[in-house]
Amino acid sequence: MDLLQQLWAWLADPNVAYLLLVGGILAAVAAWSIPGTGLAEGLAVLMLGLALIGLLRLPISAAGLLLILLGALLFLSELYFQSGGYLGLSGALALGLGGMLLLPPGAGQRIAPVVLVGTTLMAAAASFGLAFLVRQLGRRPPLQTPERLIGAEGIAQTDLDPEGTVWVRGETWTARSVEGRIAAGERVRVLAVHGLRLQVARMERASGPSSTDIESSHPPSGPAAMGGGMAILLAVHWLGFLESGLISGHPSPPADPSLAVARQLSEQLAVRPAGEQAISTIPMALGWIALGLLLVFLLLRLRSSQGILRAFMMAMLTLVLFFSLRLLLVSLIGPIPPGILPILAGLAFGLALWWRRRPGWVALNGMGLLICSAAAVYMGHLWTPIATVALLVVMMLYDALAVYVSGHMQRLAEWAIRERMPLMFLIPLSFPPSRSGSPALALGFGDAVLPAVLTLSALRTHPTPWPAVGTLLGILIGHGILVRGFLAKGKSHAGLPFLAGGALGGYGLGSLLERVLG
Repeated sequence: MDLLQQLWAWLADPNVAYLLLVGGILAAVAAWSIPGTGLAEGLAVLMLGLALIGLLRLPISAAGLLLILLGALLFLSELYFQSGGYLGLSGALALGLGGMLLLPPGAGQRIAPVVLVGTTLMAAAASFGLAFLVRQLGRRPPLQTPERLIGAEGIAQTDLDPEGTVWVRGETWTARSVEGRIAAGERVRVLAVHGLRLQVARMERASGPSSTDIESSHPPSGPAAMGGGMAILLAVHWLGFLESGLISGHPSPPADPSLAVARQLSEQLAVRPAGEQAISTIPMALGWIALGLLLVFLLLRLRSSQGILRAFMMAMLTLVLFFSLRLLLVSLIGPIPPGILPILAGLAFGLALWWRRRPGWVALNGMGLLICSAAAVYMGHLWTPIATVALLVVMMLYDALAVYVSGHMQRLAEWAIRERMPLMFLIPLSFPPSRSGSPALALGFGDAVLPAVLTLSALRTHPTPWPAVGTLLGILIGHGILVRGFLAKGKSHAGLPFLAGGALGGYGLGSLLERVLG
């Protein structure tokens, strides 16, 4: 084999091709954010070109490439919307998910888990590093629009009585005073933009705290809420895909014995009629509803029961952490010897104690990711897609009733936030968050787990990844509608009708696409 053939064979290695692809994307993002140096541009072209040569020699999946493209777009969105690194983190997780699905299960090849973990962590670090540099250097997206003048200071060039002209950021603008006559030479602040006309007020009266002051200090909460929630949802899927063993190069039974049992039960369920599959989820749904009502009853009626609830939550937290750590270890190194299990149990108990001593948002979200990913993996192996669809419909209705009618879900959420119980994710909307009074977006564990179950179930049972990718994209779209249309108004809303509704719509479209593409 000559040198050229060795080079082609090296480029056709899935790990090499994926590393070149991710490196090329990060270099392209750097070139976009810091244009004109030539170094990042050249490196991006070189790495993407070599990655393309290798990918053309592999049986790649279009669904995996779609997720990688989504990751690249999310990285670019971080430059424009400045979410504090959350959109970039979401992009890093999308790149990792795309790598997991880049090769179909029957290809006999796969990207090594250590490569997927390493590249995802590297891209996540790059996203927060980029957000830090943007904040420190005061960068703004290349595309300048009049709306970005909101909060800027300027000088009145003519008398504003009520209209005239002002000088803002090196340009002359037509402006209208919102508080009477402003004499030429007075300093003004831009309050709003209507077309090409600014609304301004005197600095003396506009210098107090207002909603426009966030431009110069912290990024707006909208992109942070959007990117932070998206990062949580993608992280649950990322860990779930990694722990489930569904990304292996060939179909095989799960290495974890508990997953093997769950899959056997699912296979027995799959041979039954669709109606029986749907009905089989009702006992579990009713059990969850009964548990939620019992917790609320104990909280509202029996104040002395809160210590018992804390002990119960600690025991459940330790148990779920043990199973999650075991799944993660099995996915990375394969079957583990029995002697490792006591060590994992001690590690899970230690993590639970550490969380109780330091119940910050980082510890809370870290524990939440381990809990939710393990729950999604087990349920994704246990239920067929038909059963999961029925489960989602029931839980969507319950979530809406519990939030909008009885209101007991909000009481449970308030208790969880106050006691720092692992029942929901807390996403700070200002980064880095302050110790007190920092606004945050709360996302319930059920909102993250239940839609992900359909994704994992679809990935396990369908011959192509299109239904799973469609479900994942539908979840992200549902989250976007929830944040932009409802949570932006500052009110609490039921999440499952949007997230699970998006999952159901995405699953249907993905299944249709699977039939069309064969």
